[in-house]
Amino acid sequence: MTYIIEDSSHTLVKTINNLSAVQRPDGGLTTNAKADEQLHDEDGNEYFIRRIETVVVGEGPRNLGQSAPKFEDGRWIVERKRGAALPPPPDPKPGDEGYDYAELRRQEFNKNLPMGDQADALLKWVTSIRMKQSAVADAVDGLTIEQLPNIVTSAAVEGDPDVVTQGAIQLTADSLNDLKSALDPVFDLPADLDGIVGQWTAVKAKFPKE
Repeated sequence: MTYIIEDSSHTLVKTINNLSAVQRPDGGLTTNAKADEQLHDEDGNEYFIRRIETVVVGEGPRNLGQSAPKFEDGRWIVERKRGAALPPPPDPKPGDEGYDYAELRRQEFNKNLPMGDQADALLKWVTSIRMKQSAVADAVDGLTIEQLPNIVTSAAVEGDPDVVTQGAIQLTADSLNDLKSALDPVFDLPADLDGIVGQWTAVKAKFPKE
């Protein structure tokens, strides 16, 4: 708490921080003083101790300092000035002095997604792949083939034998479906890992190589 000593015309004489021992303008000492207490010096001059009130002026997170004490509306005040936040500095770009795209990418990526979250997402994906490994192996072991019927094409010249094309050998439809069902989950990224990939892509675009 800050106080001032004023004269009878509300002129500031001095500021004080402690009321336990107040030195008067004439050099004398008043102990255990109180706010609004009247002081007299040896010459008969009158002074008063006043408390200074703090008034916040403006809004925002920035501290713009404070004014000197002043008498206003019957009280002594200091104005503590606040201001809006400064706009963020522009992002570095290729060609700027000290531009290091690799370090900028690392800082930006880790700021938005802590390393622990990245590791957790990768671990979940790897665990999922390992769990699907046996399903893929079973599907491969269960592959079966089928012989399609021969294709008979009539001879171009009457009397010549018809042309017979050997029917193709291919995987059965059930085998293909089983294999596809086993493989699909391996290539599906979990939502959180998919988010990591998207964020990393955005960071690379934000800080391109020079």
